[in-house]
Amino acid sequence: MSHAAMVDKGPISTRQFMVVTGLILAFLATRLFTVLTLQLESVKFVINDISYYGANLYSLLEGQSDVMGEYPVPAVWILQSLYVAFGGFYEWTVPFMIVFILLDAAVTISFYRRDNAAGALFWIVFTGVQGAVVWSRFDLIPAALVAWACMLVITHPRIAGGLVGLGAAIKLWPALLIGPMLTPGLREDQGARRRAAGFAVVGFGLAAASLITSGWTRSASPITWQSERGLQIESIPAMPLMFLRTFTDNPSWEINLSEFNALEILPGQPGVALLLKVSTVLTVLSILLACYLSYRLIRNLRAGDERIPEAVVLAILTIVLATIIANKTLSPQYILWLGGPVAALYLHRRSQWLRRHLNVLAVTLVTVGALTQFTYPWGAYGVMANPLGSGPETSVLLIRNVALLVLTGYCLWLTLRSTRRREHPVSV
Repeated sequence: MSHAAMVDKGPISTRQFMVVTGLILAFLATRLFTVLTLQLESVKFVINDISYYGANLYSLLEGQSDVMGEYPVPAVWILQSLYVAFGGFYEWTVPFMIVFILLDAAVTISFYRRDNAAGALFWIVFTGVQGAVVWSRFDLIPAALVAWACMLVITHPRIAGGLVGLGAAIKLWPALLIGPMLTPGLREDQGARRRAAGFAVVGFGLAAASLITSGWTRSASPITWQSERGLQIESIPAMPLMFLRTFTDNPSWEINLSEFNALEILPGQPGVALLLKVSTVLTVLSILLACYLSYRLIRNLRAGDERIPEAVVLAILTIVLATIIANKTLSPQYILWLGGPVAALYLHRRSQWLRRHLNVLAVTLVTVGALTQFTYPWGAYGVMANPLGSGPETSVLLIRNVALLVLTGYCLWLTLRSTRRREHPVSV
């Protein structure tokens, strides 16, 4: 009988009580700190995104259809449902944040309920160090869906595939994760087919509904929007120019808020066009990497191999990291996407050699999350300063990005190690 089942059927032990109490206190303390920081002028502007959603949803209800084109149609449906549920009033900041705090808590509880207190604690700390951006932007929803998909990848394959399909329908990038999910399960009747079926029903179903209700142009607008964007200052490809504009006396790189609501290095300035091409190449390579890792998982891991859960989740983490570092945009909320796979690894890890590496991953990601909050919102004005950036703030941004690059290579190595071919599956 599992530990979780014992919790349901018997009295809670002193140790369990202390663990639950500790998790609750950690959640409340970190979230209270975030609420307190929102009183600061240097932080409170992060909730402007909620007002942006509200203004556009109000316009949508008034009959204006050409709004929020950067979001897939199903994502707008979700936001619109929340907006209407709260009365459809323009200012809905507090209700919006409450919903996202509850979603944040639901992920934490889900991990704990599967006898994964370590994963729950990691999620609490990881999201806690990122501050109010967790509750003020839409990305917590796909991050939660991927977290649950990684959690249920073996025990409920159809649901896991459906969650990835839903994530793809509302944010696009989770579509890359279906590849690793085509790996066999721990039993012959588990795994690839069920996950693929769940993904197809939900993902393609919502895509078809979007096409039928909104037409091709609106359904494709998120891709068009992304392709037309410029070089965002937080992105990995922008690092050379961010270094030069801050640590030399050359004021050649002006930053401005673009029409895409992002801080970008203005087009036409030295090196921008080249680095945008570099980002395109990196994006292609990240897709090829996702295909290779998916192929490697399917080829090397047979049904019954106990490494399957950890290998699948490691591959997912690597693919998400590669997607982030290749992108010409790297908004601070993207870091949220990385939390679910790591928390799920605490649930699925079976290989003894992976234990220490998993703790390294967790500590590194918490550090990356904290550095991200420092760059946005705490250091945003210094990073974006014109004509030259501020040294301390830009240094933190560059350190965060270097950490992401190292972390991607590290996770790729862990994935390759966990997917080495064996003649016969054995306990590890």
